[in-house]
Order: sequence, then structure tokens, then C-alpha cells
Amino acid sequence: MAFQSYQALLSSQQSIARVRQSRRDIERVGGSVIIEPPTPSGMVIVTLTLPDPHHPRDFFPDLPFYPA
Repeated sequence: MAFQSYQALLSSQQSIARVRQSRRDIERVGGSVIIEPPTPSGMVIVTLTLPDPHHPRDFFPDLPFYPA
């Protein structure tokens, strides 16, 4: 099974909470989530690793995830 990693730089606490709430769904398909501590400016790097054919838009269609 092939995997792809994606990253997003988020500042909205709502967006970060949505990622946390979706962790089980992502893990259920064989993926993983890493949420880094906030930077001094309040930005949070979120890394998703998903098996093919899954994509971040399957879980977060409105968040800016890009291939890492």
C-alpha cells in the first residue's frame, strides 16, 4: 500500500479542532495525524499521512493541505 504525506499551516483553532476530531476516522483508513505545537506566531503545522487513494479533501475539503 502506498502512502502520501500532506501538510497544512493552520491558525484557526476551529480548523485545528476539526483535525483532532477527525483523527479516529483518518486512523481507521490506515492514516495518521501529527499536530505540531504552535509557533510563536500561533501557526500550527498539521501533517497527514494517508494511504492511496485517500486525500485530505476526503476529510477536510476546505483546508489547505499540500503534498509534503
